[in-house]
Amino acid sequence: MQVAAAVLAAGASTRFGAPKHEVLLAGEPMYVMAARTAHAAGLEPVLVVVPSETVVPPELVPVVNDDPDAGLSRSVQLGVAAVPPECDAVVLLLGDEPTISGDDLAAVVAAATGERSVVATRAGDRIGPPVLLMRDAFDLVEGLRGDEGLRSLLRGDPAEVTVVERPVPLADIDTPADLEALAPRCPGCGVRVPGPADGPTHEYIESSPGCWAVFNELLAREFGDASYGRVHRHTVDVYAVQHPGTNDRRQRQSVALHLIGLCHWLEHDLEQDRLNATTQRLATQDGDWPWLEPPSTYDMTVVDVLRARSGAEHRELARAWAQSTWDAWAEHHAQVRAWAADALHHAG
Repeated sequence: MQVAAAVLAAGASTRFGAPKHEVLLAGEPMYVMAARTAHAAGLEPVLVVVPSETVVPPELVPVVNDDPDAGLSRSVQLGVAAVPPECDAVVLLLGDEPTISGDDLAAVVAAATGERSVVATRAGDRIGPPVLLMRDAFDLVEGLRGDEGLRSLLRGDPAEVTVVERPVPLADIDTPADLEALAPRCPGCGVRVPGPADGPTHEYIESSPGCWAVFNELLAREFGDASYGRVHRHTVDVYAVQHPGTNDRRQRQSVALHLIGLCHWLEHDLEQDRLNATTQRLATQDGDWPWLEPPSTYDMTVVDVLRARSGAEHRELARAWAQSTWDAWAEHHAQVRAWAADALHHAG
């Protein structure tokens, strides 16, 4: 059975107060997270219903909703109408439920046994997406109106719907408070990544739990594959610089030494072995380092580097990440270059 996916991401965002399809999670529009999960789960094609002039990633198929104010029902109808004729069914999911998992989607597809044409997900008294419609149920959406989507259909005759139970509802983002609860902004680099509020972080490299989890995933790649690990020292430098923490002795030293490392790499072409030796020597010296006020934003973060699919691409992205971060600290280049030159002089 070939099953398509339709990610509904063209709502009016009335409660949120701004277009939700523009909200970034892990560096990409929020709906892309749900769409990538659907793609990884084997649903093909993955359609995304979005407002006009929205640019979507190339592996996704855009379906334009030119009238978001018509409500969720219009997005449902457009998504279902765009399903290619060779597909037997479509799974409808919401772009503001980005933490949906491959297991959630697999359970809905597995429940499509042919006895009923509709499969829905229920948590407690809430029934809804992800919803699977077999092709013979596509015409059920034609009569939908307003912003309720499939609600009336799913709450109708229970004999027509196969229900997949889940323990808790999927986290959805209706308000800015929902976004902050699901993916708080990283205090260092500013990226939003879903993660538990009480998740682990570093002792003094200040980050959100979600951002720290992404960095550790990146480190695992570098430790597990030598072609990735060739720039390990540099990724540590960049991450530490983007997460300077607060103005105390340990953080001031961390930022200064890692900025010197970036300068030595990007402007002096020093390799990892020389950088490590220089950093160790500087760290053992007496004295205090001044606080350098960090930039307010960064063009690239750790989530951009995690998208690499080969060691070569990883090294290229890590270099671009380092350069963009170094450029963001331009206000302090003169000071850091002086430190870097002095370090090279004493290293002989």
